[in-house]
Amino acid sequence: MEYSVDQSKENRKYVLDVCSLKKLKDNYQTNIFKEVCSNVFSLSYSNKNIGLKENLGNIIEYIKLVRLIVRNKYDIIHSHEIFASFNSRLAFLICKMLFLKKPAKIFITYHSPFNNLHPIIHFANRVLSLFTDKIICVSKSVMNYALQYEKISADKLLLIYNGLNSSEFYQNKEMGERQRKMLGYKENDIIIGNIGVYAERKGQIYLVKAFNELLRQNNKLKLVLVGTKRDYEIDTFNEMQSFIRKNNLLDYVKFLEPVEEVQLYYNMFDLFVMCSVSEGFGLVAYEAMLTEKVCVFSDLETFKEHIQNNVNGFIYENRNVDSMVKVINHVLENFSTLDLVRKNGRDYVVTNLSENEMMSKYINLYME
Repeated sequence: MEYSVDQSKENRKYVLDVCSLKKLKDNYQTNIFKEVCSNVFSLSYSNKNIGLKENLGNIIEYIKLVRLIVRNKYDIIHSHEIFASFNSRLAFLICKMLFLKKPAKIFITYHSPFNNLHPIIHFANRVLSLFTDKIICVSKSVMNYALQYEKISADKLLLIYNGLNSSEFYQNKEMGERQRKMLGYKENDIIIGNIGVYAERKGQIYLVKAFNELLRQNNKLKLVLVGTKRDYEIDTFNEMQSFIRKNNLLDYVKFLEPVEEVQLYYNMFDLFVMCSVSEGFGLVAYEAMLTEKVCVFSDLETFKEHIQNNVNGFIYENRNVDSMVKVINHVLENFSTLDLVRKNGRDYVVTNLSENEMMSKYINLYME
């Protein structure tokens, strides 16, 4: 979306500023923001382990956010996820009531279902929805969450699937072979991959346990987990590390840092496993499908919106290690016969999850 808005900026349709409520890290994602956006702002909100000091700090950051909105006279505010959308909508209301200022419209996008939030938070989001122009949901399962748990009026909700640029993700065997050699893998190694922040909801611990069982049947298997650690979810990472050490898997499992050219990893993998136990969309799996990798998914409703078992992917029972092992074994045993599944996977994403279609829907929303 950022690149589309930036192109529009040249003919003065849009100027895009980005504000992160948390301190931005110096990485390739931040550099993209700086290249594309007119301004990039970074605040220092606290949203984990909040005490008196953190609450006082958040009040200061909140004042900064209101001043930022008033000073820049934005026409549209569009925020993402629960924490940012909650704070941005409160700031929007203050600007309207106290300063009689723009913005004229406010949109939010829900990327995940948050079923386990306290009912008070669901109620607060329902009230704030009354002052929100549209709430975009990235899947039908996320929309169902908004309807069922937050009881938001259906006319406030809009389904826009995340889109992908098929020219950025494609099969490149030479790239994959170079990456495998660089990381020390042998030609006959079979690499199972996953990409995602190390978190309980991403379900990597189930994949690690399934891999332990699979390795007993095939010692050519390797597991690569690409992701980042978060301080408040470090227990999940530590649990995986403990299991790996206990079961002597150190020579078979690698933890790698994300890179800007992520398709280096996709092309290196033989098989991609989307093991999330809770998910709103699952963008990385569809990126893997564009590189024509066989993908295995947990049976979350959000995945079943797009995946037909044995047609463009494979599905196992969520949180069930035995089911995951059975499905992956089936894939490995029939690996050389799955070219049609690989092709169907890419064709589906190109046809149904187009970045251009996503951007067109967002721009039409802004223009209404």
